[in-house]
Amino acid sequence: MGLEMILIIGAGDVGSNIAADLTETHDVTIIDRDPDRIDALATKIDVSGVVGDGRSIPVLQEAGIDKAEIVVASTDSDAANVMVCNAAKQVGDPSTIARVKDVGLYRTWQSLDSGLSVDTMLCIDVLAAEALTRTIALPGAQAADTFADGQVEVAEFEIGGDTPVTDQTVAEADRYASATFAAIFRDDNIIIPEGDTVIQSGDCVVVIGSLHSVSRFAEAVSSQPTLDTDDDVVIVGGDELGYQIAKQFEDRGWTPHIAERESDRETQPATRFTESSVAGPDSRNVEGFSLDRLANADLLVGAADDDTNYLLTQVAREYNVTKTAAIVNNPAIVELFEGAALDVVVHPEDIIAGEILQAVYGSDSENVSVLEHDDAEVLEIIVDNESVLAGTALRDISNHLPTGVVIGAILREGQLQVPRGNKIIQTGDRIIAFVDAEKAAEVAGLI
Repeated sequence: MGLEMILIIGAGDVGSNIAADLTETHDVTIIDRDPDRIDALATKIDVSGVVGDGRSIPVLQEAGIDKAEIVVASTDSDAANVMVCNAAKQVGDPSTIARVKDVGLYRTWQSLDSGLSVDTMLCIDVLAAEALTRTIALPGAQAADTFADGQVEVAEFEIGGDTPVTDQTVAEADRYASATFAAIFRDDNIIIPEGDTVIQSGDCVVVIGSLHSVSRFAEAVSSQPTLDTDDDVVIVGGDELGYQIAKQFEDRGWTPHIAERESDRETQPATRFTESSVAGPDSRNVEGFSLDRLANADLLVGAADDDTNYLLTQVAREYNVTKTAAIVNNPAIVELFEGAALDVVVHPEDIIAGEILQAVYGSDSENVSVLEHDDAEVLEIIVDNESVLAGTALRDISNHLPTGVVIGAILREGQLQVPRGNKIIQTGDRIIAFVDAEKAAEVAGLI
């Protein structure tokens, strides 16, 4: 039986990263108008490339649309992505996935019960807003996601020089009842922790467990206080992304203030909030920005363009704003933001990549989260009769799975099980697993 064929339209960062993740387990073809992009990608990974417009039926036919099981439309144009899905449905019967930025288009698609020939639509602004507020709610977290209908949390924390776990072995630090140390990111390397692995200052540790245990760990290792609902939250950028972030904060009980980029637009978002206020100064003009408001802020969220976000978060540091966060769209400068002492940096392309992979894995995975810019993934998978893990003790999983896999949580009949060596995995168990990104598709199929 041949490999499942995936057709990706758009060889940008998202499309290229998705292709790289899937080449080991799928037959991948990618379409892009730019021949240089196709050539560059084909020299790095085992993919077939077609130069052309993915909306063109002849181009889709050349790419083998009749054999494609899944079509991923990941260009920078919302309209083009919908048109690609339409064209694909006209000449084949693939499952179609489109990424979009326009929230209005996304809401329209939802109201049409998955219409427009798009089976799965992923909205960048909605997903980014959800990820940012979810991470901010957990003190000290650099990234956070929930699994198993909110029963399990996965979070990444940078370990400082004086935390309770600094310079301790994993065995010594293992005192959070239902939390597992799944991985350590150190100097661009992924370390799968053993009991004698020492947690060092500067490490980024991935913890998987119950919300209570992960919160206890967050409070122990973070020097930051929990953000209270009466704290002052300022969001820079009043366009759709800023609105989505403000809405997420309102839903969690905060009343954020929005600094709109263009004063003549300030009344537009104001009508969309129940409590939030909207300020009018041009956020690119630091002198004209409301410094009194900035000085009193407990959290500044950069939701404008990357340059504005960077500048104002640095000014916020000078004014001793307790916490700063930013959405960063350009992948080339994500590390610059992360090295600038911001508390939360959200890169939407990582989130979109995880959502696309979840849709591609289909029944093999209930949920997927991408960590460290696509270096690692967290999978939520239900063990079935064909799983290599059914009836296997956790201590023996290395006999059945590639290296670099850690079972971080097991849910059995709705109850969280502590994943320790003697635990036997059963059919029907819901498993949350940390996986090296290069092996994620293989692992999803095996489990």
